[in-house]
Amino acid sequence: MNISPSSDSSHPSKTARPPIIGALLVHGLNGSRRDMEELHELLALQGIVAENMLLPGHGSNVRDMLPLGWPEWAQAVRSEVSLLKQRCDAVFLIGHSLGGALCLHAAAHEEVAGIVTMCAPLYMHPWLAPAINLTKRLTPLLPTLREDVRDPVARRRYTRDVYRWTPMAPVASMLHHLPLLRAELPTISAPILIMAALHDHVVPARDSRAIYRLIGSQQKHLVTLHHSYHVIMKDHDREEVFAKTLAFIQRHTSMLNAHQRASLEIDQTA
Repeated sequence: MNISPSSDSSHPSKTARPPIIGALLVHGLNGSRRDMEELHELLALQGIVAENMLLPGHGSNVRDMLPLGWPEWAQAVRSEVSLLKQRCDAVFLIGHSLGGALCLHAAAHEEVAGIVTMCAPLYMHPWLAPAINLTKRLTPLLPTLREDVRDPVARRRYTRDVYRWTPMAPVASMLHHLPLLRAELPTISAPILIMAALHDHVVPARDSRAIYRLIGSQQKHLVTLHHSYHVIMKDHDREEVFAKTLAFIQRHTSMLNAHQRASLEIDQTA
């Protein structure tokens, strides 16, 4: 990531300003901005320009999602990345489930400072795609029992935003594009923090291990959580999720600061 110093060699006494850091937060399928709300607030309090986006088709009636899928979601994420880059010197991508997969896809095409994925799908269960394809011929929607959250207190706290139905065609679209994502992973070089839940009932924890193996990033970290189900930013391990995400961003921001200071010193001695 090229960080332009705020001073030049004609003003050697002037110091470079700290880089403006941005973070794009992307929720999962059938999710909403509320899924990332607490993390969004935490990052904003740390001076990070945090954007908590809403994926197309979400936040309204579930039937609004039926004609949409991976292409529309991927384009929306890349558009948000471009907008955030106009305001920030470096941008981090943070995504849960489908949002994590979309962040990985964006990082294969956009220069970013780092990626945080939470329970992102890569293979899913082998029986799922045939089952979804069969089901969508019979009905466009299936009832959603509840979010995959282990903490009973959290289930009551967040229940108001849970979709009562799951749209089949958008799920099929995501599954259809996962092979493309797997092919893109070796091209990604940005630092990455990968988080998985051992007892996830939606996305197998082995998918996060596969992301760790396949991704081209030299700086990569895999964290496995033992007390939560799929929605880890709402569950028992949420404080650890928040702390590790913030620490990851701060660690790589400090590297950007060091790079900026070194660039400034080179400019001043030129």
